[in-house]
Amino acid sequence: MNMRSLEYYRNVVLMAAAMIAFVLSGPAKAAGRAEIEAVTFATEPKNVYVPLEETAKRLRLRFTKTEGSGQLNFVKGSVSAESIRRFVDGTELISIDDLQTVGVRVDQDAASGAIEVGRGFRRVNVTIGAKRVEIDLAKQRLSAWQGKRLVLQTRISSGRNGRTPAGKFKAGPYKARKHYSSLYNNAPMPWSVQVSGNIFVHGFTSVPDYPASHGCIRVPLTGGNPAKFFFEWANVGTPIAIVR
Repeated sequence: MNMRSLEYYRNVVLMAAAMIAFVLSGPAKAAGRAEIEAVTFATEPKNVYVPLEETAKRLRLRFTKTEGSGQLNFVKGSVSAESIRRFVDGTELISIDDLQTVGVRVDQDAASGAIEVGRGFRRVNVTIGAKRVEIDLAKQRLSAWQGKRLVLQTRISSGRNGRTPAGKFKAGPYKARKHYSSLYNNAPMPWSVQVSGNIFVHGFTSVPDYPASHGCIRVPLTGGNPAKFFFEWANVGTPIAIVR
């Protein structure tokens, strides 16, 4: 074997070793690798969710649904319908823990918190972005993001005659599934998230497309119940910008 042949095989071996090292490396974020932005909920601080269809497509993970119960059936296990969360528009979310139970490899770096999911040679970085909320008084609309992912957009009804203050706030510190107004005849304010003082984002039965409240931001209880979703998703301290 001549020197040129030896050099060729040496390069092949080095390239193969590099590829194996890449595949077997830990969950540190790899440049150019596909990413999925996760969703977390304040009411489930230990769970991390990813969109089911998007994740299944990236990993080529096939599943079926049991008619009636809605159970998800994978090759290596099943997930009950009760474990699935949903965006207001119906997009289904599955937890990283449930993915692991059906055969998806999950690696998490203890130091950085980086998460990677994989199946065979397919691997995807799972990123957990910061949360933020914008309430647009002119458009009567609430929008919420986690990282770059829009997790919620809903119509609202703010305070009439400019009673809802504009500015930068943080969610909380008070949150309550069931809250009653101390100022207006003990009116029910389910899924309440404090914004500032007596100003709350909360669910309400009447949410017209114009300002109608005493100052709070009313959110619908129907149509996927965005009021409940917002309450369960928003952490105490989540930035809330109210703009005119």
